[in-house]
Amino acid sequence: MTVLDVRENLHPIEDGGIIIHRQQDISDAFLSNLHSERMASAHLREAEYMHVADVPAAVFDLWHALGYDPWRMEAREIIRLLERDHLDAFIATSKAV
Repeated sequence: MTVLDVRENLHPIEDGGIIIHRQQDISDAFLSNLHSERMASAHLREAEYMHVADVPAAVFDLWHALGYDPWRMEAREIIRLLERDHLDAFIATSKAV
């Protein structure tokens, strides 16, 4: 499993609040690897573990802020949300989940 670092910067604003700027760089190589995995998955026999998707931290945080609980979501719901948000590149399987 590859964990992509998330950088966080705090920016004070005039009213005394803080803006939190989070950034996560996702390389073309990472996306290319996911695409290759997705294409190869059609020919693989799954065992106990099936790699379904890699959800970026920013997306995970957004879902959480919108009231979803990504830790408890079924794999098919994660796929549905990624497709809904046009984030298909983060899906790691072509199989039905």
